[in-house]
Amino acid sequence: MAGVEAVPPPNGSLPLSLLVQGEKDIKPLREWLGATPSVWVLADYTCKSLCGSTISIVAEALKNSGLKPGADFRFVVVGLDPKDSVADALTMKHEQIGSDGELVRNSHFLRTNAAAIRELTNAFGFHFRYDSEHDQFAHPLAAFVVTPDGRVVRGLSALALDAASLRLALVDAGRGQVGSVADHIGLICYGFDPVSGTYTLAVGRLLAGTALMTIIGLAALILVLLRREHVAPSR
Repeated sequence: MAGVEAVPPPNGSLPLSLLVQGEKDIKPLREWLGATPSVWVLADYTCKSLCGSTISIVAEALKNSGLKPGADFRFVVVGLDPKDSVADALTMKHEQIGSDGELVRNSHFLRTNAAAIRELTNAFGFHFRYDSEHDQFAHPLAAFVVTPDGRVVRGLSALALDAASLRLALVDAGRGQVGSVADHIGLICYGFDPVSGTYTLAVGRLLAGTALMTIIGLAALILVLLRREHVAPSR
């Protein structure tokens, strides 16, 4: 297990020209990103232990995030084992996500060769070990949030993942294009803890968020009073 970890490099970005195969098409990585933030998981499609559970946990958090698949995000899984087939990937997808629905239609289970897998996992800061004797992979249980232009902005602990943290990470990666005003205020109050891989409430951020909401409230009140004064009948 030495060296098995997920530590995204600062300002890291994915190799956008890397060729990756989906259910039918082989396309450069940039075309799998689309125009929305995306959540990525690296898994072994024939794993019989925790890979399926990791995908299921992330998928459930996405379902409960309140965000819309396709419009606000897409979900991408990449196979760690170059020997896995399209059938292996589809089996994992259907077992852990289902066979229909918006999340299924906006989830892509990809495969590529060994060299490309290494290049991609290095870009994520995802370090794993292959046990050839048992044909198994020792790897971190992590989910990554990526911007539409391929920058890795968050590495989240898959086992500690919850819908609220995943929503905040996607709002953060959306750069103003995803989420509500309340979400963006929430980002002021919550800070990302790289040790736990989750968003946590920070007192300083909370005070800043409260102050911002107070200013917005006062500005709205002043605007209402000015309008009332403007329309008040003269005597």
